[in-house]
Amino acid sequence: MRRSASDEVRPAENRSRSDDTTAAMDTSLEYYLAAAAGAAFLAGAVAWGITPWIRALAERFGAAHPPRARDLHLVPVPRWGGLAVFAAFLVAVAVSVAVVQFWHERPFHKTSVNQGLGLLLAGTLITLIGAWDDRREIAAGKQLAAQIACASLAWWLGVRVQWVTWPGAGSIDIGWLSYPATVVWLVGVTNAVNWLDGIDGLAAGVSAIAALTLTLMAIRAHQPGLAIVAAALFGALIGFLRYNFNPARIFLGGGAAFVGFMLAGIATAGAFKRAATMAIAAPLLVLGLPLLDTLVVIYRRWRSGRPIYQADRSHLHHRLLARGFSQRQAVLILYGISLGLSLIAYGTYVATLPRP
Repeated sequence: MRRSASDEVRPAENRSRSDDTTAAMDTSLEYYLAAAAGAAFLAGAVAWGITPWIRALAERFGAAHPPRARDLHLVPVPRWGGLAVFAAFLVAVAVSVAVVQFWHERPFHKTSVNQGLGLLLAGTLITLIGAWDDRREIAAGKQLAAQIACASLAWWLGVRVQWVTWPGAGSIDIGWLSYPATVVWLVGVTNAVNWLDGIDGLAAGVSAIAALTLTLMAIRAHQPGLAIVAAALFGALIGFLRYNFNPARIFLGGGAAFVGFMLAGIATAGAFKRAATMAIAAPLLVLGLPLLDTLVVIYRRWRSGRPIYQADRSHLHHRLLARGFSQRQAVLILYGISLGLSLIAYGTYVATLPRP
């Protein structure tokens, strides 16, 4: 059968539309990458500049406690570093969102706005609680109750674990289980990062690696709001590391809980939903080091009959130090493990994305 001229033109038209779509996606990716880079740079600059000032405030208001039995430092070190990270993060997010929303006239989706507000409001409360704990220690039970309340607020504003991927069944809506699953995830990661903050630069550096990975995933998923939030957190942590790497002049303190909460929230908000099979695996890999450390510590404390919230020297970094590694060597080894897990997560995620 002879084809008409119009039939012969259609394949070329389809190829042209496909090329236009691919070009538009490439342009969007470049734009999101530029916006994320700007947010990271601004957050890093702010954290770099204000951390010495925050350090002075911590010393002035008594947020520098003497070393405890489990601590590795020998002199009092200020603990309000989380305030510097939070302030730098907030400034970078506010400026970046304003530039994208009003200058470039690229409005964010309503769902992204609600989720962002949930993370910011809950993160602010987590930060204030942590800062007060650095000055006047709060009982573990009260801190846990406050973290559950903050996680509940985030869930109410749309930051939810709603879908679970099951092999052979696809994505499953977990219904009412969304609330307990979200709270357990947010509170669990919050404490995992907080517990990891036991050696100079460890929690900040591992969290920075995770935040950068989440930024790249959000860009590939065409989620600019998440990309900006994750990039701002990455930049703030890198700027803060200037003063937190061994020998540390200031600690994250209670601010480690804010960092953990934000990482968990970014992962929950859906940076991986373009690839359903990675909906669970990706965040678990990206945050694998603090989660693994927490599980190992809980198991050891349970086996020895001690309360799981009772601090000790059973963390991974303590075991590396016991084997003769210096603080810097131990931190760099754990950085390498975290980076390896993040590369696996990102590579697998990209491989599962649909082709344009």
